[in-house]
Amino acid sequence: MEYEQHLPPDQGTNRSAWVIPPDARADQRPRSTIRVLPPAAVARIAAGEIIERPASVVKELAENALDAGARTVRVDVRGGGLTLIRVGDDGTGIRADELRLACERHATSKLASDDLGSVRTLGFRGEALPSIAAVAELAIVSAADDSGVGRRLTLRDGHVVVDEPAPRPRGTTVTVRHLFANVPARLAASGRAQAEIAQIGQTVRRLALAAPGVRFSLLIDERMVLQTTGANDLETALIEVYGPALVGNVLSLGPLEPGGARVAGVVSSPEVTRLGRGQVNIIINGRWVQPRGLLALIEAAYRPVLPRGRHPVLALVIEVLPGSVDINVHPSKLEVQLLEERSIGAACGELIRAAIGQRPVILRERLSTGLAALRSPIALAEAPAEYNEDSVIVTPGLPPLRLIGQVRSRLLMLEGPAGVYLVDQHRAHERILYERLLSTHDGPAPEPIALPEPLLLELRPAQVARFSRRMDDLAALGFECEVFGGRAFLLRAAPVLPGVMHGGMLQGLGEPNELIPALLGLAEDDREGAGWRERLLISLACRTAVRRGRPLERPEMRALVEGLGQTSAPAVCPHGSPLLMHVSETLLEREFGWG
Repeated sequence: MEYEQHLPPDQGTNRSAWVIPPDARADQRPRSTIRVLPPAAVARIAAGEIIERPASVVKELAENALDAGARTVRVDVRGGGLTLIRVGDDGTGIRADELRLACERHATSKLASDDLGSVRTLGFRGEALPSIAAVAELAIVSAADDSGVGRRLTLRDGHVVVDEPAPRPRGTTVTVRHLFANVPARLAASGRAQAEIAQIGQTVRRLALAAPGVRFSLLIDERMVLQTTGANDLETALIEVYGPALVGNVLSLGPLEPGGARVAGVVSSPEVTRLGRGQVNIIINGRWVQPRGLLALIEAAYRPVLPRGRHPVLALVIEVLPGSVDINVHPSKLEVQLLEERSIGAACGELIRAAIGQRPVILRERLSTGLAALRSPIALAEAPAEYNEDSVIVTPGLPPLRLIGQVRSRLLMLEGPAGVYLVDQHRAHERILYERLLSTHDGPAPEPIALPEPLLLELRPAQVARFSRRMDDLAALGFECEVFGGRAFLLRAAPVLPGVMHGGMLQGLGEPNELIPALLGLAEDDREGAGWRERLLISLACRTAVRRGRPLERPEMRALVEGLGQTSAPAVCPHGSPLLMHVSETLLEREFGWG
């Protein structure tokens, strides 16, 4: 190092000016020794990882109750959970001679061996009780038999201050007082009482969905805010947790067995959606979790069948072998990793998309009858024909339907086995076109149809490079474009688009002149990623579909219904808006008094 100091200076740099003498470097470094942290500090560090806020306490204690086989769990909260949290259950309880051990770090009854791959319980790290005791006053009263006498243990700052007999039927009650009182920074960072209450409510709702066979009660400041019946029925639990608006609006999912998993669940119909994702629930092996990859696959699947920005109310239950899921990748076990996540996610997404996309909107308003009906007449484009078996339209995606006629040049009216169906002609054609384009995109390159005359696209300078980059992708969809000098392109061929470019009975129904505006919209889209293809397909379908207000001939109406019935989501357009409405026979009977 002394030799380094006396090296000749580098060209343009005085090397000796920036070389620090060894003694100087040593003096500037802080001197420290390695030591083992005291138990109190270790406990508070662990508590910081496990107990983020009052809802974390509720989650840990309620999960302990579920692991103990409880059929009833009661949660009492005061002061937003900072003053008091009490969780009582009727589970197996803790033996008196094991009560102190339960409050030791890494002590657990939930692992029969050290194999984490075989875990089937919600908690297994043995951290919850000691972590809570490190940041609050903790009192446990538990009994493991039916003698009526249990044991009470009270801890303050992690130390036992009370250990005595106490009356208690079989089960456990854990009371947490003055949460974070000894951690002022954490206490100051806690949200207002209402914010903490909202988090606790969300936590209990998720637990109730994950365990529909358990009766949950949540009391906030001695007021009952949530109660489930524990009927062991997921649809019932969903309605109890998220409200009566779901009654009659819940669709069953599965069961299905993709990738070695078993999938089942319930989802709200298109009439009941939410702005946020807060009511999308994934439950894996009885645990409410947030697997990001799986959620992304599911949302991508239901996005085309719901209005923009809307999300369903969903409870999806997935059962896999313990070795097929890693539940130990997150401190609070909120995230998990599935071995076959992609195949399971794709199957779940298709299950949800099909359920939502095939559900027609149910008419629930009272019908106008008598004089009120005359004040808003509905004009039919043609009189209903005599019933003929040959006229019944049979398709995979719709019930057998008989065409009645067109309403106000916008709707198709049909009769089915369970009432009357109304179909939005524009949105129906949108759905047909979108799925045709989608199948083209996902399948082999189609044989394009040459246009009678090439169509000219004239772009602004800023659009040219963007459009040029996507010409190969357009060719894969069947659109043959070529450069026509400068900023102009020619569209010489297009894919088969029923009713727009060739289409049998739908021929001439669509708007081929809208192809160019749709492709110009592609040149305006500067967002990267695969999402532009989806936006292009939706735009093409919307722009070129038959317009509302156009009278249709009877063969064209039939062809629209037949094409719609061949799609995978015949109840919603590509934007996610409803296109099919059902007026049930029951409603007609009630309104007309046919009983």
